Amino acid sequence: MLAAERSHAQQLSSQQPDSNTVTSMKNLNAITISGKKKLVVSKGDKLIYNATADISNKAGSASDVLRKVPLLTVGPDGEVKMRGDPNIKVLLNGLPSGIFAKNLKEALKMIPASSIAAIEVITSPSAKYEAEGAAGVINIITKKKIKGTSIETTVSAGNLEQSASAALSTVKGNMELSLSLNASNQRERRTSTLNRTSLFNGQPAGELLQETEIIQHERGLYGNAGLTWHADSLQKISTTLTFWNGSWPSRSTLYNRYQDSKSTTEYNQNNRQTNSSGYYELSATYQKRFRRKVQELQVLGMVSNISDRSEYNTNQYTLSGVNYFRESGPNNSKSWDFSLQADYTHPLNKTGRNVLETGVKFSRTSANTTYSARNNEHNPGSTDLVEISSRSDQMKYFQNIYAGYVSLKFETANKWMFRTGLRFEGTSLGSEFRRAPSSFDASFNNLVPGLLVAKTLNDQHDVKFSYTERIRRPWIWDLNPFVNASDPRNLTSGNPLLRPETTRTLEAGYNYNAPSGFTLNNSVYFSANSNAIEMLTTVDSLGISRTSPRNVAANKRLGANINAAMELSSSLSVNGGVELYQVWFKSDALQVKNEAGFYSFNLNVSWSLPKDFTLQASGDYSNGYVTLQGRNSASWSYSFSAQKEFLDKKASVMIGVTNPFQNSMLQRSTATAPSFRSTEVNNFFNRGFHVAFNWKFGSLKSGNNSEEKKMPPMGRH
Repeated sequence: MLAAERSHAQQLSSQQPDSNTVTSMKNLNAITISGKKKLVVSKGDKLIYNATADISNKAGSASDVLRKVPLLTVGPDGEVKMRGDPNIKVLLNGLPSGIFAKNLKEALKMIPASSIAAIEVITSPSAKYEAEGAAGVINIITKKKIKGTSIETTVSAGNLEQSASAALSTVKGNMELSLSLNASNQRERRTSTLNRTSLFNGQPAGELLQETEIIQHERGLYGNAGLTWHADSLQKISTTLTFWNGSWPSRSTLYNRYQDSKSTTEYNQNNRQTNSSGYYELSATYQKRFRRKVQELQVLGMVSNISDRSEYNTNQYTLSGVNYFRESGPNNSKSWDFSLQADYTHPLNKTGRNVLETGVKFSRTSANTTYSARNNEHNPGSTDLVEISSRSDQMKYFQNIYAGYVSLKFETANKWMFRTGLRFEGTSLGSEFRRAPSSFDASFNNLVPGLLVAKTLNDQHDVKFSYTERIRRPWIWDLNPFVNASDPRNLTSGNPLLRPETTRTLEAGYNYNAPSGFTLNNSVYFSANSNAIEMLTTVDSLGISRTSPRNVAANKRLGANINAAMELSSSLSVNGGVELYQVWFKSDALQVKNEAGFYSFNLNVSWSLPKDFTLQASGDYSNGYVTLQGRNSASWSYSFSAQKEFLDKKASVMIGVTNPFQNSMLQRSTATAPSFRSTEVNNFFNRGFHVAFNWKFGSLKSGNNSEEKKMPPMGRH
């Protein structure tokens, strides 16, 4: 169970008191019982990280918070993985959002860390959840509304990032209104050196050396407005408007040298890329509770629009400084998403412990993408760029998904819990091109079963076993054949022939909760995927690489997770976790195999001092990801924070430093294939400091609205 801070006043009540009793009552002070939230707790099929128990979450974004969550790792480039797999379904307060699917890294940076109450990591989701997300589900839960009217502002400034956020929440009668706005700016700098040898019949055919410096700015504005009307104690209607506008322009310099048996080519290159996106989403929810316990009907409709604009501009120079080649590649797209779903929960007994859940969902995505490439290849040195018809086109895309599920959960008197479910998802998708004859359409059905068995042994011990299936569908950006040639020696593109992948996972877990407050959460798992989507790189006879996603591999993963938390004293607490797995990749089509072990750990120490001071230190380390064609070397980060609360804990100042003892982190990536072998060394400049100020004000009343007490927090999976 979640441990929460609690306080209550004990009052005497009896028959009519005499005057002495009244005098005694006047002198009686309230007794306050307080406790700390546990940083990590286990609850059924999920692990919950309580972000409010970590003072360093007053600054930064959701991406920084995820770095501290068990089972999750965040790489130096911001990529989030669960148990080594980046195919994750991310929800916000139980609701799906297209922006997380489109650009998870950038979307997470738009959510201020100070607004997050908890993060749920769900490795064995029920049939009620969408089957999308091969690794599992992450649910980001924001702070709940308070009765009355309250305003919370947070301002954070540092050398690498700056942000400001404000949130207004007001509850009056049967109406709730919430408004929030967040602006952020972040700067990233990276240098890299690439050495790649092209192979022909296993023998070296060419050598490529590239030295690059990249500086990228990430700017964004995120906001939402929500309105909820409680029709009565059993019904409510909510609507939310969300918008996100972001841009992440970058500029880079590149030295390139390619040498083979016939010649040597050397040049310098400047490259500028502009990327921006606008996202708007409107959702409406109707929730109906019935008199029977846990009986509920919920209907959700959602429509969203995404506009993406990107372009690269490349200029190549001779070593003497003469500009001889220019290329521009604009790529613009717009998509609409619509979904409608209904979910019903029916209790099978009076206690509500035995439950039947069922629901249906329909969603549609339609998109238009226009891309082109223009250069002066046939007129070197000219400023007039000519469109390359073979690399320019317009694509129209659609995807329809029909889903239905049924899930049954029941508990026995001797504390066994069984949950079984089956979800059907039918998908039809297709695209057509204006010029190319590569239009396609496809349809496929997925029947996704799930099983969870749990046993509470006593108040301190419980165990569980689960079997789940999850899928990953290719998105439009995976299918888009647009070729990004901002680096002519390293081309990337989508693949319109991709098909979904299915991952099957077996998991066993054990949880221990000692009376002293010590908790231990363990799990072992095995997962397998026979049609995995992997980024595949090939190198041709000219030493040019081409990278695109393909269904070319199978992978298996055997792993374990351990997380422990304890309170060494009333003011000092420690939490830490370890993740281990062995992974096997195999592609029969490419005759490529790769296997390796992975381990990572994180540690968090919090120390509460008198006069509302708190100190905290945290760190994480991993020995490097493994892929079909290679692996990365180790990565790590660490931070120290100090917080002072004042104004009756309505305001606070937090000072923090990240990676203070290193200017940059070096990471080495190696890759091998029949056509090449390469080594890339990256330096990520990640030493930072920040100061955050948080202030809550307003009429923070607890209220006693009986209707609100009967209505649980709304969530959709």
